Amino acid sequence: MVPDAVTIAPSGVIDLQTAPALDERIRAALAELPARGRLVVDLREVRLLDSAGIRTLLHARRDADVAGSEFRITGAHGIVLSALELTGVAEHLAGGCGGSA
Repeated sequence: MVPDAVTIAPSGVIDLQTAPALDERIRAALAELPARGRLVVDLREVRLLDSAGIRTLLHARRDADVAGSEFRITGAHGIVLSALELTGVAEHLAGGCGGSA
């Protein structure tokens, strides 16, 4: 049975070196989700997120939107949350409509 929701929980650093592996995990999860499924990326254990990581999350959000699936991040805190807020994407990645990253 295919789950309606999948959570991916990366840890450590998401940067130019590690973002491609996260992208692969996200793409695989989206491919497995049914229409109107939900993909959650839990950033609770991520301690650093650079522009490559932000780009990966933005592409994942776009791909989920195109597929008719829901995408959101949760658990962002500290410097990770600051990076998302400073770049103006925190709310968008948290699901829009005022969702909390």
